[in-house]
Amino acid sequence: MSPAGAGATLETLPNGLRLLLAPATTAGTTAVAVHAGVGFRGEPADSSGLAHLFEHLMFAGSAGVEPGGHFAAVEAVGGAVGGHTRHDYTELFEVVPAHAVDEVVRLEVDRLAGPRLDPATLATQVEVIRAEIAQQVDGVPYGGFPWRHLPPAMFDTSPHVRDGYGDVAALRRVGVDDAAAFFDHWWAPGNLVVTVEGDLDHLDVGRTRELLSALPARAVPPATPLAEPALAADRHLEVAAANVPAPVWAAGFRLPDPALSPRLHGACTALAGLLPAQEPALRVSARSGWYGVPLDARDPDVLVLSTHPRPGVDGAPLLAAMRDLLAAWAPGAATPALLGTARTRLALGEYARGERLAHRARRLGAATLLLGSTDVLASADPTTCLDRDLLGEAAAYLLDQHAGTVLVTPGPAGSPATTPGGDS
Repeated sequence: MSPAGAGATLETLPNGLRLLLAPATTAGTTAVAVHAGVGFRGEPADSSGLAHLFEHLMFAGSAGVEPGGHFAAVEAVGGAVGGHTRHDYTELFEVVPAHAVDEVVRLEVDRLAGPRLDPATLATQVEVIRAEIAQQVDGVPYGGFPWRHLPPAMFDTSPHVRDGYGDVAALRRVGVDDAAAFFDHWWAPGNLVVTVEGDLDHLDVGRTRELLSALPARAVPPATPLAEPALAADRHLEVAAANVPAPVWAAGFRLPDPALSPRLHGACTALAGLLPAQEPALRVSARSGWYGVPLDARDPDVLVLSTHPRPGVDGAPLLAAMRDLLAAWAPGAATPALLGTARTRLALGEYARGERLAHRARRLGAATLLLGSTDVLASADPTTCLDRDLLGEAAAYLLDQHAGTVLVTPGPAGSPATTPGGDS
C-alpha cells in the first residue's frame, strides 16, 4: 500500500485495479465510488455518447442483478446512488449505512464483471438518454450553457467539441458487439479506481480485495491524446439556441496543467472564486473547470467567465472587460481589497461543494485516476494558494493567452454557429 492523502491508502491489486481506502469520521455512513478512465473525450468519433450510455447501462442489470436491482438494493437499506460521465472518466457511487458496505462492494463487483448487454436493454437506455436530453438540457432555460456551446470556440479537434450527452441517432446504431467491445476495452480493471470512504469499521477489507481481484485482468488502454495547440488569436462565435430566453456570453481560458503546476492551477481556481465579487455590476459568473469542479479533467481544462450582455454589446468589449478584471491581479497592480476576505469566500465555496453526495470519495477517486495521486487535491486547494505573487502569476498566465468566446442568442434549435469576422 502507498499513502493517498490524509488517512487514506492506495493499493494496486494483481489485476491492476486500484483500491483506495479512506477512513473518515461520519454519521455511520460509507461511500463507495468507482471511476473508470473513459469519458466522452475517449469515445469513438462515430459513436458520440457511448461513454454516457455505459453510465446508464451499469445500472441496467448484470449477471446477478436484475434491471433496476442496483437501485432497489441500495435504497432498501436507506442509501442513495448516482453516476456521472465527465470529459475523461465515468463515475458511479453509493452512500449507505456503514453496515451495508460489503453488500455494495458485492454489487459493484457484479456489474464490473459485465453489465447486461442485449438489444432491448440498449434500446431502452438510449431512449432514457433521449428523454434526459429533452428534459434536462433542451427543456431547461440555458440548459447546456456553456459546456455545449463554448468548446468549438476554443478547440478544433473531435475529443474536445463533444457535449457529453451524445448523439441519439448515433447511439441507436450501437449494437451489442460494439457495446461489448467498448466495455472490454475501457472498463478493464487496470483502468478502474474503487474508493471506499467514510466509516470503514464494517468493511471486510480482505473480502473486498478478494472480490475485486477476481475480476479478470485485461489490457489497459492508452489515454486518448488530448494535446491541441493553443489558439493563435481570440476566436468569437455566435450560435442560436431555442432554450435561451435572452443572450448569454462566455469566455474560456485554458488552465495550467495541474500535474505540472498544481499551485498555479489552485491560484487560477482562487481567481475564479474572486472575480465575480470584484465588479458586481458586470454580473460575472466564473468556474474553474467546465462544470465548476476543479481538477475534474485531464489537461487541457478551462476557466470559464460568463455574463448576460447588455443589448448591443458584442464579444470583443466583453472579453476586454474580463481581461480588465484579471489585470487587477496581475504583477505590479495594486492588491485588490478583496484579498482580505478571499480565504473566507473560497472556504465557503469549498464547503458548498463538500455537501454534495459522496463528494470526498468522488474527488479522491477522480484525482487518483486522472493524476495518479490524491496529493494534488491539497497542493491545488485554492484556499492555500492566496499568496499575492502567486495570484499575480496566475493572472499573468491567463492574460498571456488568446481566448475563445461564444454569444448564444434566442433562436431556432440547431442553428449553426457563425464566426463573425473569423478569428481576430
